[in-house]
Amino acid sequence: MIFSPSPFEKHIFRGREIYIKRDDSLHVDFSGNKARKFHWFLNQEFLHVKRLISYGSNQSNAMYSLSVMARLRGWDFVYFCNHIPNFLKQNPVGNYKYALQNGMKIFESSNRQDDASAYNSKSDLVIQEGGRQVEAEFGIKILANELDKDIKVAGIKDPYLFLPSGTGTTALYLEKNLSFRVFTCSTVGDDEYLKDQFREIESDEIHFPTILSSEKKYHYGKLDLELYELWQELKRDMGITFDLMYDPVGWKKFLLHVDSIKGTPIYIHQGGVLGNESMKQRYKRKYETN
Repeated sequence: MIFSPSPFEKHIFRGREIYIKRDDSLHVDFSGNKARKFHWFLNQEFLHVKRLISYGSNQSNAMYSLSVMARLRGWDFVYFCNHIPNFLKQNPVGNYKYALQNGMKIFESSNRQDDASAYNSKSDLVIQEGGRQVEAEFGIKILANELDKDIKVAGIKDPYLFLPSGTGTTALYLEKNLSFRVFTCSTVGDDEYLKDQFREIESDEIHFPTILSSEKKYHYGKLDLELYELWQELKRDMGITFDLMYDPVGWKKFLLHVDSIKGTPIYIHQGGVLGNESMKQRYKRKYETN
């Protein structure tokens, strides 16, 4: 599977010029960083594989994309997560719903990583949470090359890159493969958690991107009306629908620091909007939003 280069767009937000790399448009089933991180796996034959194993959250974008990969290859797909709320079990929605439709077998586990790693049959392929592994660099290098070309065509002299991180894999490999600054922020845990994620695949901290912090702590998956309103503002002013889980936290932290960073910002839209279906329902139930 080959992905065409994603669009590179200039926008104005809150009076500031910013470029958006639209990786959300790469593929309906492998949008954003999933197309990049799974590129290598999508183009290998794996003649011995009969079952795909992974783990993560119960509404993971990677979970859905992996379920599609397994369905296309005729593999079984087994997935481990910490917890599935009873409401979600009774009312499947979003990535969880569509992954089940693709044949996913999902199990709750307090040791999801260990349970996934325990599979060691020659016919099993284990992919780490969110694609956090060295094979991801293959597709992210392609993204880095695209960005270099985009920047040259646009005539940007002083670019820098920002993207929010879950496992941090995309940000880490962009830092390794680009000649300009890469900034990111934690969205799942704190900054030390994100550094630990970097260390899972890279021991040399010289390759770590710069982490932008905030005094306010944002808890992964926790609803925050301030973030929802920012997501609506981004959609209204730029005409772009961003992911509701990661992007509002990313934009919030980016906007806190943007005035102190010299250069022209480039934001990578990493996809994941399929998960908005479940997030919007949660916001509506809590805040009666539109």
